[in-house]
Amino acid sequence: MKTRVILWDWNGTLLDDVRYALGVRNRVFPRFGLPAIGDIETYHEQFTFPVKLYYERAGVTEENFVAIAHAWMDEYVAGVNTVPLFADAVSALDRFQQAGWMQVVLSASQEDNLRSQLAHTGILERFQAVLGLSHIYATDKTDIARAWLADNQIDPASCVMVGDTVHDAVVADSLKMDCVLIARGHMGRARLLATGHPVCMSLAEAADRVLGRRTESV
Repeated sequence: MKTRVILWDWNGTLLDDVRYALGVRNRVFPRFGLPAIGDIETYHEQFTFPVKLYYERAGVTEENFVAIAHAWMDEYVAGVNTVPLFADAVSALDRFQQAGWMQVVLSASQEDNLRSQLAHTGILERFQAVLGLSHIYATDKTDIARAWLADNQIDPASCVMVGDTVHDAVVADSLKMDCVLIARGHMGRARLLATGHPVCMSLAEAADRVLGRRTESV
């Protein structure tokens, strides 16, 4: 029997940090002469991967990108332990554990920060692997997933990616695995629907879909 694997994105998927991230942006960017933004809808329109492109959309230049990225991360890390998991995150993890799935976190976060946040929320030990980047610049996470799958001889066809951005869909498509997207994170529903993957409004609904209890999309 093939090993079944669920690859969870972190920010905006398990961790309910979208409004917190917007607040961080609005505290940091004006220090560099850049405007704040007033609503989640505008943030959803601007946000993208790699994060450098998102920053460029906000007016960040090549000259100040590194300084702003570090300032943003310092501000984010300073308060992230006040940010909760989504209310249905633990129950979704429980359902996949009970169904015998291997669970992995796959994030564009820097791995040390990621592990610290997972530990603080009390769910680090639930995952068989934690896959993050070696830096803070939130670039493509496809290669770290590909390497992990190869090292563990896992067939991508037995995997499902669950995330909240178009990048999660791109990763899944690149690796030829299934994907379910959640439209309450860092990107809005319309952008997610354009990927052609199922879009749900909660982790409970995503778990229903993946575990075969419900098939309709939102």
